[in-house]
Amino acid sequence: MSEDPVPERSRALPATEVLIGRIGWLIRLRWVAVAGSLAFIEVARRVLSIEVHLSRLLLVLALLALYNLAAEFLLHRMRRGNLVGRERPEAGGEGGPIGPIARFLLPRTPPGVEYYDGQAAQAALFASAQIVLDLIFLAVLLHYAGGVENPLRVFFIFHVIVASILLSRPSTYCVATLGFLLLAAVALGELWGVLPHHSLEGHWRPGGYLDPGLVGTQVFLLGVTLFVGAYLASSIAARLRRREIDVVVLTRHLEGEARRLQEAYRDLSAAERAKSEYMRKVAHELRQPLSTVKTALSVALDSASDSMSPRARGLIVRAERRAGELAEMTRELLSLALARGGEALAEPVDIDLREISRDVLDEMAARAEEAGITLSVQVQDALPRFEGNPGGMGDLMRNLLGNAIRYTPRGGSVSFSLGVEAHEMVLQVDDTGIGIEREALGRIFDEFYRSEAARAHAPDGSGLGMAIVKAVVDQHGGSISVESEVGRGSRFRVSLPLREERAESTGPVSE
Repeated sequence: MSEDPVPERSRALPATEVLIGRIGWLIRLRWVAVAGSLAFIEVARRVLSIEVHLSRLLLVLALLALYNLAAEFLLHRMRRGNLVGRERPEAGGEGGPIGPIARFLLPRTPPGVEYYDGQAAQAALFASAQIVLDLIFLAVLLHYAGGVENPLRVFFIFHVIVASILLSRPSTYCVATLGFLLLAAVALGELWGVLPHHSLEGHWRPGGYLDPGLVGTQVFLLGVTLFVGAYLASSIAARLRRREIDVVVLTRHLEGEARRLQEAYRDLSAAERAKSEYMRKVAHELRQPLSTVKTALSVALDSASDSMSPRARGLIVRAERRAGELAEMTRELLSLALARGGEALAEPVDIDLREISRDVLDEMAARAEEAGITLSVQVQDALPRFEGNPGGMGDLMRNLLGNAIRYTPRGGSVSFSLGVEAHEMVLQVDDTGIGIEREALGRIFDEFYRSEAARAHAPDGSGLGMAIVKAVVDQHGGSISVESEVGRGSRFRVSLPLREERAESTGPVSE
């Protein structure tokens, strides 16, 4: 994992898309302004009986609408260019390098984070040009609608807020300065007679636009409003922009971590498959020779003459027993490899779990009787067909029952149940055995793991049985839970999903 996330940040932040989207928002607001101005003119003429320069105002609004159409056309082309260049890996890519003017206009970024490209620079220039033109149009409209008398002069503050959202803080102050200068030019031009005054009758005292004190106060107050608004809006926008950057960076960082985890999981899965394949090959190669050795030793014992010394006979017996243990471990390794490798379910088949359980229970009944254990069975009648691996399911039942019998003292009991619950095949084994220590519960499904209590009760054992059980459960997409209390026994419950159409109503329970 890289310690410095800055290179990822430069590629991750969608600065150009965000800026272009906000320019679209500005164009939509301009259409609202055109419609609102037309509505205001009609209200002023028909409701408030205010005389306005209708022809000149309509001309200005028509020019504003044409300019907005041109801006919308340019924005459409810019969006198409951004879609074409969306996979740019570096700042300053498509659209050319970022010049000093664009760097002044674009919002500041944290040190080391450069994610503005040439198209973002073009978008910033486009946005700033629109804001300048908007201010000029607003000043012209204000001049033909009463000048400094018009209370709508406060609308200059809206463009300051828009600038704080789209551009940098210095650019926002420049917009505030331009708005103040334009308003002052209209007010002072009318005051000094350079511009003709178009009065709003009844909304200012007569000749108020010629009063230097009154005009100066209005211009000063609006200037203060613009600059205070620029400070507040740019401060809030800068903080929100930093939060936006942090959120996007964190999101991209988490996406990168998720990709790395997926890659690690794929590597781990490949390693697990390779290990399982190696175990399968080794177990397969060892199984036949070990069976041959065990058989040969058994034959040697059966055919040994009475003249064989007790020591030699004892050595052969021990060798035959060890060969049998190795053969059993080899069989378990092969079962584990098949379950872990997933080969057994490459082509799953319909199996009859009732029949498989009957074969396993017949085998385990003799072991339970020999160990002095009472074995009780509950298998639901008319079980639905189950899709899976018959060999794996046999190993699962055999290991669960075998462990329960092995770790239950003489005189205890083991119960086995199999049935359908809530569209799942549920297999449960309960015993009254030695139980499992709390600290060992989290490791009982590990390969070759046996707790101290288990080794003390039954020295022999490979520690592979529960690993096979877990592998078979995982292979069939099921789950297994364990409840145990030391000295009182354990309960293993396996739930395996059924196809809904196969989870048919079942008959009575047989015991």
